[in-house]
Amino acid sequence: MGDTIGVIMLSYDINKLHTNVKDEMLKLGYSERWRYGNGPTYEMPNTTLWHDEKSSNLAINDLQRVCNRLGVKLEKAVAALSKEFSGV
Repeated sequence: MGDTIGVIMLSYDINKLHTNVKDEMLKLGYSERWRYGNGPTYEMPNTTLWHDEKSSNLAINDLQRVCNRLGVKLEKAVAALSKEFSGV
């Protein structure tokens, strides 16, 4: 289940160190913004990231590793293959 490589949206809840976790995930190639062509740039919600070439299983694994390394409790998370984005 979750081994197809593509654009992945990852959303999570953690108990602390939100900025540190996000910074580590950004180092792994995740992004907190997206843009279509010449359109506007959109910011993702605070604990939501996306990756343009990852499986949902690998995204969850990345998040678990980062949280474990930083001593952060990962309360819940979901990663889903995403083909279209729309936002405000």
